[in-house]
Formats: sequence, C-alpha cells, structure tokens
Amino acid sequence: MENKTLREIKVSEIAPNPYNPRLIFEPNELNDLKSSISKVGILVPLTVYQNSKDFPKEKYIILDGERRWRCATEIGLETIPANVIDEPKDITQNILFMFNIHHFRKEWALFPTALKLEIIIDKLGTDSETVLNEFTGVSRSTIRRCKALLWYPPKYRDILMEKGGRISTDFFIELHPIANRLSYEPDFKYPDGISFFVDKCIDKFKEQKHLSDVKELREIRKALGFYEKSNNFQEFIKKISEFINNDIGLEIFVSEDLEEERNRKNILKYISYLNTNLDQINPDLISDIYFEDQLKQLQKRLDAIIESID
Repeated sequence: MENKTLREIKVSEIAPNPYNPRLIFEPNELNDLKSSISKVGILVPLTVYQNSKDFPKEKYIILDGERRWRCATEIGLETIPANVIDEPKDITQNILFMFNIHHFRKEWALFPTALKLEIIIDKLGTDSETVLNEFTGVSRSTIRRCKALLWYPPKYRDILMEKGGRISTDFFIELHPIANRLSYEPDFKYPDGISFFVDKCIDKFKEQKHLSDVKELREIRKALGFYEKSNNFQEFIKKISEFINNDIGLEIFVSEDLEEERNRKNILKYISYLNTNLDQINPDLISDIYFEDQLKQLQKRLDAIIESID
C-alpha cells in the first residue's frame, strides 16, 4: 500500500496545496532555506497526499512543506523525501490537516532536542530560528530555549540530561539571562567565571534555604535590569557576589530605589488602564454613593499630585 509511507518523489510530480492558509513566502527566508538545503538536503520530509482530482494535474499535493518544495524546485532537485498519507475527504479536512501537522508536532524532552539541534546547527552553519524551525518543525520559542541550554559550559550537560533531577532545564533557562549578562564582566568570564557562578546558584538551590523555586530567579533578573538601566551595574555585581558567597537570601536585591521603580511602573500601568477605560464607562452603572466617593477621593489625590508636580 502506497499511503502512509516515506518515499522519494519527483519534485515535478508535486503541486502546492490550493487551500494552504499560508499565502506569503518571505524571499529572504526562502534564500536562507535554499542555502541550507544546498548544503545538507531535505532533513524533514514533506507530507503529501495522492491527488484524485483533475486539478491540479500533478500526482501529489502538499499538506506540509511548501517552502521546502519551492526551494527544492528552484535549486533543481529531481526528487524530494515525502510522507504519503490518505487524501483529505473535503476542503475543511484538508485545511485542518495542514494546521494540525504544522502546529502540533510532538516534541522531545527539551535537552535531547537541544543536542539534536546542535548537530543541525553545525551542519547548516546557522542558528537562525527561522531556518531551524523550517527544517525541524520545532517551534521558535523551543529553539530559543534550546539555544539557552547549549550556551552553558559542557560540564552541565550530564545534569541537564538527568531525567527528573532536582536541577531542571527550567532552572538553567531562568538563570540564563543573568549568567549571559555577567559573562561580559571580568569576574564572570566564560567559561570559568560562569561555571563558578552557576555552581554557587546550584548550591543555593539545593539547600532550599535562600532559593527554593526557579521562578525566584526572576527577582534577580528584575534587579539586573534596574541597575543596568540606571547605569549602576557595578552595584549589581557587588550584590551578586555577596549573594553567591554568603548565607544571604534574595532580599539583598531589594532596595528602596528598585521598589520605587516598581511602584512607578505599577502606577503608570493603572493610570493607562483608567485612561483607556473611563471613556467607556456608563455613568448609570456606577451612580451609587460608594463609586461617587471613590471617584472624588481619586480626583482630590490627582489634583494634589499634579499641583506638586507643577
């Protein structure tokens, strides 16, 4: 039986799907893909079905992989690998097949995926998320996370491969923006300086005393952003050194200036929300004593603030 099998099919026997939801093909992306295909060929087979209709006239219709087919055609490849599946019963099923094939491929565990991507990156000579996504079917967000894991010194690969280990891939992903930025500083140069920093953070996490959840690393990232924006990054480095070398918790990254900046951002967010929605409020819906009192208090406070600013 021909269907549900992988075959080498003549490029000339394949036609694009007339119901493909994707209508725009960026020339630059196609050029990158053509360059990669020229080096290593088609790594991910197309998905096609055998055509029983009079139009198009070609024997096979693409369900997934039109960009690869276009590139293969322009390069002049004679054949292309393709999985042949059953023909959709109608137009609706045809379109749904394309969406499902493209968006819901089953993914491997993250770090094994990263290791496979590393091989592909080496063969293609590019780490472009667009090209890697087209070749592998892995989502760009997953590719981005894989690249973060591959950035770390090789010594951490055994930890990352450990299934169900206490130090998860999420730990390394949350830590990556901090470690990557610190790697530009003399005391944390890659790989030795970064290894020292990561080891200390792992020790803190294993103790479950001052760092018990990977999401808590976001507090350090917020402090990093604040000190970098305020052109005082050396203060952040000082706090990082104290944190990793002493029995100190995340409170070291809290400062009055940082809290004031957070409050300022929150206030701006609420003001923006009010400005966006006040015009849409029906006065009849809020015409009770409580709402009126709250609005008057708000008006009084805003007037006082504006007067002090002026």
